[in-house]
Amino acid sequence: MVMPPETEKRTQPGQLELIAAILMGGLGITQVVAMPLLATLIASAFQIEGADSGLIGLANLLGTAFGSLLVTVWLHRLPLRRTAIVSALFAFAAQIAVPFITDFTGIILLEALAGIGAGVLIALSAAIVGASANPDRGFAFILTLQAGVAVLVLLVIPFLAEAYSLLEVMVFLASTQALLIPVGLTMRHGPIAEKALKTSEASGSRFQMTLLLRAASYFVFSAAVGVLWVFSGILGSMAEIADAQLGQALAFGNVAAIAGSLLAAMITSRFGRLAPILAVCLTLALSALLFTADMALMQFYIASSLFLFAWGGGLPLLMGSVAAADSTDRVTSLLPVLAFAGMGVGPALVGLAPGASGLFQQVSYTTIGLVVLAFCLLVSAHTGPNSKKYIG
Repeated sequence: MVMPPETEKRTQPGQLELIAAILMGGLGITQVVAMPLLATLIASAFQIEGADSGLIGLANLLGTAFGSLLVTVWLHRLPLRRTAIVSALFAFAAQIAVPFITDFTGIILLEALAGIGAGVLIALSAAIVGASANPDRGFAFILTLQAGVAVLVLLVIPFLAEAYSLLEVMVFLASTQALLIPVGLTMRHGPIAEKALKTSEASGSRFQMTLLLRAASYFVFSAAVGVLWVFSGILGSMAEIADAQLGQALAFGNVAAIAGSLLAAMITSRFGRLAPILAVCLTLALSALLFTADMALMQFYIASSLFLFAWGGGLPLLMGSVAAADSTDRVTSLLPVLAFAGMGVGPALVGLAPGASGLFQQVSYTTIGLVVLAFCLLVSAHTGPNSKKYIG
């Protein structure tokens, strides 16, 4: 990886701190991946129906985004150890309190608070890994852990909900946040050191444009995978595939996501980023074309596995690209917010796909269009005057 010549060498995290950051990023996402099931359980327990049940997940996601934004603003002032421990305690206490609250408004507030704690942990994780010698590898390990956590959560929560009650479900989720309390003890006492810039006005402007283009590529790619994440199950149902089989296929696809993330961790030092990201984009586009109205179960398995493989492999590569060009780590710490925002924006664009007839074509056209745009933005970040200085 070639560091931008305009910046002083960054203070890299130690090995133990880097492992702790990967654990924070991997486990901190637990409540987000659990939300499709958790929101339903909480709404059922409080006899909430209709659109109001969506407020649970919305509150948690907004809280997560807000927590990440707090880190972005005060990154170089936050004492890492204290912030990590307090945030983990915050997320743990908020989730464990949910079964004991009788007011639905209180539940919404608690989920927002839990999201804030998780958002801080996720953003700190991104900033620390982004400052490491090989951020692509660190991000790949985070995505691998997140995919493993998603599989575990999707299997355990239905079992606990059926055999026990909401209390046991919340204890299970809160325990993952509790694990991060001792992890926080491995953080340094002080904040991430801010790096001084040594740039001319022209090169500084070019450097900022490169960073923005890379961040925009990451956002658009997140929007593309968000389209398939939201609509893959719906398209499977429209193709008359049973719900149980859809769930099994998506769980199997998360194993493919783990494989994609591990592969990304292995290849960046050998092949750079542009060629692997092009391969990821082509894979994602192919998966979108495989979601068809007449697809059988095996075709759905292949389509969802390719899609999740591309997701698991593409995100760490793009995150590493941003980190390589980020001289302050602030934009890197904002990556979780960009991912959540992108995954929300992408599905909203499906109805705007030009020339598409029916949902299957709308999903395919939207996904492919976003993938092409994401790669073009990344290529733009590697071209122009003095572009060799910024290749990473």
